Amino acid sequence: MNIEQLKYIVEISNAGSLKTAAKKLNITLPALSQSVTKLEKELNVEIFHRSRKGSYPTGEGKVLIQKANDVLEKLQEFYNHAESFTHTLKGELKIATFPGPLDLLADQITLYKKEFPFIKASIEEDNSQHIIEKIKKEEVDIGFIIYNEEDIKKNKNILFHKLYDGCMVVAVNKEAPLANNSYITEKMLENQPIILYNDHSILDFMQNLDTLEHNMEILFTTNNVETIRYALERNTAINIGYDYAFKTITGLANNDSYVTLPFVDTLTNTYYFGYIYAANKGISRVAKEFLKRLT
Repeated sequence: MNIEQLKYIVEISNAGSLKTAAKKLNITLPALSQSVTKLEKELNVEIFHRSRKGSYPTGEGKVLIQKANDVLEKLQEFYNHAESFTHTLKGELKIATFPGPLDLLADQITLYKKEFPFIKASIEEDNSQHIIEKIKKEEVDIGFIIYNEEDIKKNKNILFHKLYDGCMVVAVNKEAPLANNSYITEKMLENQPIILYNDHSILDFMQNLDTLEHNMEILFTTNNVETIRYALERNTAINIGYDYAFKTITGLANNDSYVTLPFVDTLTNTYYFGYIYAANKGISRVAKEFLKRLT
């Protein structure tokens, strides 16, 4: 038995199939299958049920996979401690983020690189749902996203760390009649041209509005915040989105051509902003040190 075999059974369990796991591990399917079979023979325990629909753990396999995951976490701790004895922090830091904190993160990475010049850092912008998927696939180390309680329930293998409580708001050109209100009701949204940022929490919120089925006009969704800013400035549409975005995103924040209005209290629209990482992988010392400085 070796460490690689422990990694293999954990990955197969997460992926649900040998084929998917082999692709993720960058090894051939026969090599992966042979390695797991060899481990099962060595332990005299069947770890996986194999079928055309995929591979899933046996009762005994679930216990062993959890133990393997524990061992891998301890091994990562060992590496982190060993690394802490060196004076120079090295490694790679991959971040994906919702647009809001992009400028802040870029500034922080610049400062971090000055302190630890041997770190390789990258940052990419995406919507929250895509970032969750990238964390699951271990394509990035940390994701900064907008999320809700349902996201936490659906993603047991991801750790969520809340930084901010927020709510949905309506952005309206200050010359529009709608801007004269102190809050927004569903009725007020009837026959209003609407542009939405393409993020799952926003789309889920819109789906729960009764008005959507009747007289609400959604022009289009976009991942380009400049398009939203342009529409608001020209008074061609309104935008429903995160209050956090209008406080932080360059182009949307500190713009006096429009105002943001809260929804009436009867509309539940709480969301969270925070960072996430894979629970089974843990977090590297490079990422941990970055978060420490950021917070």
